[in-house]
This record gives sequence, structure tokens and C-alpha cells, in this order.
Amino acid sequence: MNKARQIGVLREALASLDPFGETGRHGVFTLGAGPVDDALGGGLARGAVHEIYPAQAFDIAAAAGFVTGISLRAAPQAPLVWIRHRRSEMEAGALYAQGFAEMGVAGDKLFVVHVNDVADGLRASLEALRCRGLGAVIFESWGTSKHLDLTASRRLSLAAQESGVTGLVLRVMSTPEPSAAATRWQVTAAPSSDPLGMPGRATLCVRLLRQKSGPSGSSWNLEWNHETLGFAQAQALSGPVAASYRDRQIGSARWAKTG
Repeated sequence: MNKARQIGVLREALASLDPFGETGRHGVFTLGAGPVDDALGGGLARGAVHEIYPAQAFDIAAAAGFVTGISLRAAPQAPLVWIRHRRSEMEAGALYAQGFAEMGVAGDKLFVVHVNDVADGLRASLEALRCRGLGAVIFESWGTSKHLDLTASRRLSLAAQESGVTGLVLRVMSTPEPSAAATRWQVTAAPSSDPLGMPGRATLCVRLLRQKSGPSGSSWNLEWNHETLGFAQAQALSGPVAASYRDRQIGSARWAKTG
């Protein structure tokens, strides 16, 4: 076999392993927020894997809300499987059923699986992603693990491509590493807005850290609408702001000597 033929065979072999080649074969779904969908070239790829990172430990709830919203956008009527590392249960608490209901997840559509380590979680995620009857599979891992590497993410991506089920990897207390995910996001909590001063809709700030087919680096404040089951760009907060110190009037402050 000559060198050119060898290179051609090698390229074909690599293409068969590379999930990027067929990302989007099952179409895309929008998040509902126009600027975000435009930045994504129309929406997120269905039947692909997407990574979500909470910026800090106190942003875990916001990140969980983001992946829940994505799963509802991907397939609002299909069952959702949430595979959760037991460390997450210990550190962040149990998943809140009422919170899911308020976001629009029906109780009989959510299945939670607890695993003892990342390796078990990956095996469970692969099996779930191969089930065509599901709408989305969320794998919530805790910490950095040698098991969740580039090879593992390729396997997840290939399984998602074959079935058309969207995979969401929620990586808690971890830093971004090389992976075959179609997109990578960072999520932080954000203040909600309400004209009456009451608690408003769930609001979060999302930053697109990476996408394979377009620019990245933009961030948006999004709020979840449980009635439309979609995200919308949050309105800028406005209201009275305390004057800076140099602009305040000193007035007639009195000092009393004590002691």
C-alpha cells in the first residue's frame, strides 16, 4: 500500500471516530432566546453532547436549571434520565421535585439514577443515550476524573448521534478539559427581575465557552419561562442606586465621646 493510500485509510478511520463530522444530523432545537440561537447558528444540535460547568459551587442550582431547560427544549414530551454522582447528592442536596414541576417537568417523565463513581455514571449514560425513546440524558459528575476524558466523551457523542437523544454532561467542581462535546457552557446565578419587586423568574448568566461550528465567548442573562418552556433574554435591572460617598452630603453628623 503506497503512502497516499495509507493516509487516505487513516483519514477515513479518524473520520469514523470523530463525532464532529455528523453533529447536527438530527437537526437543531432553539433555546427560545433569539441572540443566543443566532450565535449558535440556529440552535443546539439534537443528538449531540453538550457540556455545562457551574462557575462556582453556589452556581450548581443555576447550572442544573439550565440543563433542565435545555432538555425540555430538546424534547418537551419525552422522558428525561438524570444520572447523578452520589457525591453531588451529599454536597449539594437532593434534586427538588417541586422545582422540576415549576420548570415544567412532569413527575412521570423524570427518572433519577444514582451512581457511586464516574465510571459507573459513564456506563449508565451510554446505555441511556442508546435508548431512542428518551428525550435527553443528563450525567452529573463531581470533580475531575481520569475516566471522563476525550475518549469517553467521543463514546457518548457517538451514542447520541446514533439514537438522536441529546446528552448533557453537568460537570460540577471541575475545570474544562478536552472533549468531543458540541458546545461547552459556563453558568452563574443572576438576580431575577420583577416590576413589582417580588421574586421573578429563574434567571442565570450563561457564557458560551466553546462551540465547534462557530464563534464563542459571548454571554447572556437568560430567564426561564415555565409557560412557554423557553428561555428569554432577561431585562436589565433598574432601580434606585445609592450615591457614591463623594457625592453624599455630610449633613449634621454628631459625634459623642465615650469612655
